[in-house]
Amino acid sequence: MGKVGGILRGLKPYGDKRVVGTFGLGMASGFPLTFVISLMGFWLSYNDVSKADVGLFALATSFYTWKFLWSPAIDRLPLGPITKIFGQRRGWLLFIQGLMAACLLAISVLNPADQLFEVAVFTCAIAFLSASQDIVIDAYRIEILGDEDQGHSAASYVFGYRTANFIAGVGVLLIADQIGWGLAISLLPLLLLPGTLAVLWLGEPTHSRADDEFMEAEAQRAPKSLFAARFREAVILPFKEFSKRDNWLLVLLFILFFKAGDAVASIMTAPLIRDMEFSLTAVAYANKTVGFITLMVGVGLGAALYKQIGMYKALFLSGILMMLTNLGFAWLSVGETEQWRLAVVIGMENFATGLGTTVIIAYMASLCNANFTATQYALLSSLANQARTVLGAPSGFVAESVGWVEFFVYATLLAIPGLILLYILMKKDIAGLKNTHDLEKVNI
Repeated sequence: MGKVGGILRGLKPYGDKRVVGTFGLGMASGFPLTFVISLMGFWLSYNDVSKADVGLFALATSFYTWKFLWSPAIDRLPLGPITKIFGQRRGWLLFIQGLMAACLLAISVLNPADQLFEVAVFTCAIAFLSASQDIVIDAYRIEILGDEDQGHSAASYVFGYRTANFIAGVGVLLIADQIGWGLAISLLPLLLLPGTLAVLWLGEPTHSRADDEFMEAEAQRAPKSLFAARFREAVILPFKEFSKRDNWLLVLLFILFFKAGDAVASIMTAPLIRDMEFSLTAVAYANKTVGFITLMVGVGLGAALYKQIGMYKALFLSGILMMLTNLGFAWLSVGETEQWRLAVVIGMENFATGLGTTVIIAYMASLCNANFTATQYALLSSLANQARTVLGAPSGFVAESVGWVEFFVYATLLAIPGLILLYILMKKDIAGLKNTHDLEKVNI
């Protein structure tokens, strides 16, 4: 009974309606990136677009890497009647979701074979809106819960995020295979609804700015001009506060490189599968069904590991697993086109990704000062996505030049700098938290 009671107590926070709502937010946040990175790759590849052009579409993810540039506006700028009625967070979310639904419907009527430029324009628009939606959702989910619940929030968010990945991936591929890509893509806006319903259910966060020595000191230096003071508070202070912390640059470099190898490998997964002539139905089964199950196991285990073995060990273990599973694609490329082999490789890769994603999201949430939630989390998550854009854009040219085996070995080696930086953080015992308390006090 003791062990059962302990398990039940560990699951109790997931019954909190705010944590449940975070699942819906994760669904709304998850599928647009799946569309931009994964489904676009399949759509383009199965319409005979070259690997080089498929790789260049990774540039659309630049919006995820630079979203901190406009996050201060989303954090503080009102939208007239919309934010007056719904509040700052909910108003922006509803506005962005309406625009994203319109863009998805517009791109669904295009044909990549002869309208590649138009497809690229709408892909960029969807990526920009998706990145903007992430700014709002990340701030909202952090603000509705205290520090002690950020681990539960991260796990619930990732569960929702990956559920939407699964539904979008399986649904779009199966419908595209049987009916066509247009109808498949036009149904994607339905996945925005769980996030919409979540914020309408939970309401606007009753968030209050934290009082600390930094803010007290900066209040004395505030300009007399109201505009200048607001600009300084929204744009300058979030970055200034973070740069005051010990070893802040080392922490940022680690976040930048942690998932570099995994991100680059994901860009070329679709072209590899197309080259091996797997059917879309086979991909839907192996890449989305088996992968979804193993990923969810990884997400759940990531939350448990974070609490049981600590931040450093959980990050290190997940980082090594993400690095090694890239070699599975090299093994896949030299064998027969057999569905079981695809399922094994995708299953291992998704397990490692689920593990690593949960741990890094909880870690980044713990770094945010309550005064600058949206801007600081946007900065951190932008850095986490930076490697995917910078190293992912030329990945198609690299794959064409060296071959699949060499490419995935290259992707594996890209994970090493992140692990080295993590080792330095471990040796220096740098948690990088906004407060002086130990990270282990953040429950999961």
